[in-house]
Amino acid sequence: MRRALYITLMIFGIMIIIMPISLPVFTTTSDFSVFNPSWIGVSQFGKMLFAGGKVYPVLVPFNSFNLREKEGTLIIIAPDLSYSSFEIEEIKEFVRGGNTLILMDDFGTGNEILEGLNLSVRFSRKMPVDIFYMKDYHFPVVVKINDERLSAGVRGILLNVPSVIEYPNGTALTSSVSMLGRNFKEYPILVTLKYGNGNIVLFSDPSVFTNEMIKYNRRFVENFIKAYVKYPVYIDEAHHSNFNLVQMGTVVIRRNVNKITIFYIIASISFLALFIESGLAYKILAKALSLVFGWLFKKEKEDIRSIVGRLKKEGYDENVLLRIINGIEKARRLGGGYGRKEVS
Repeated sequence: MRRALYITLMIFGIMIIIMPISLPVFTTTSDFSVFNPSWIGVSQFGKMLFAGGKVYPVLVPFNSFNLREKEGTLIIIAPDLSYSSFEIEEIKEFVRGGNTLILMDDFGTGNEILEGLNLSVRFSRKMPVDIFYMKDYHFPVVVKINDERLSAGVRGILLNVPSVIEYPNGTALTSSVSMLGRNFKEYPILVTLKYGNGNIVLFSDPSVFTNEMIKYNRRFVENFIKAYVKYPVYIDEAHHSNFNLVQMGTVVIRRNVNKITIFYIIASISFLALFIESGLAYKILAKALSLVFGWLFKKEKEDIRSIVGRLKKEGYDENVLLRIINGIEKARRLGGGYGRKEVS
């Protein structure tokens, strides 16, 4: 019986350190979601954010989330569902309180937020045509970046069917020969605004942050995070119309254990078995218990003697007190708990 117990302990100990760990993973088909690992998702961007601090996806309306009470950065990427007046009020108080809103949009509902914040700036919802592009005009390249924090190590920002921002100036702009409608001029794609005690960052092409495009823009995205993101980060997932967690899977992490570790486990259990089988464990335990009980009983006797001495000083007869104590001792030896018995 004991041998089986020791073998079981040994096997269990080895399994604990070599058994793979399974972690839950959620995925979705929603465009611009941090849970979407496909080309149109932003899971890589989410990983880059997570490397710098805490990141919280927001799956409920902002007024249910009590956004105004939070601190950090709210990132909204390509929303296509409307925002209620209560949610916009939450955003307003959040930014005014000294936090940051990063709004990336092109043809979505981002203008609802800007209007609700009483700002005149807008996303144009139109695609510019530029002579500087890669592959074709749907992929214009922006090289004019007016912030050294963003331009460090960046040759250009590759866009993917972008919009522009209707505002007099910006931090990153298209070329001066960009055409929007019948107008040729520079158009901002990145604008930063002061709002109350906080800041608003507008970017008119959320595609730059997708898994497909981030490989062309990784250095810019890294600079962008360093320049504008303050942790913790809250990412809006509640305003993607087709957001649904379509799959729950697992990531299995396998652990490699060397032979020395397994040897120590077997040796430890073997030593424990020898220690118990030799009787040393029981002898040591018995000795320890006898010392404890001896100390308790000694203290009990000393306490009784001191009580008798104190009562004697107060005028009680010592002989009478000793006879009472002896009677109690006899009753305890004969009857246990004053004649009571366990109810079976």
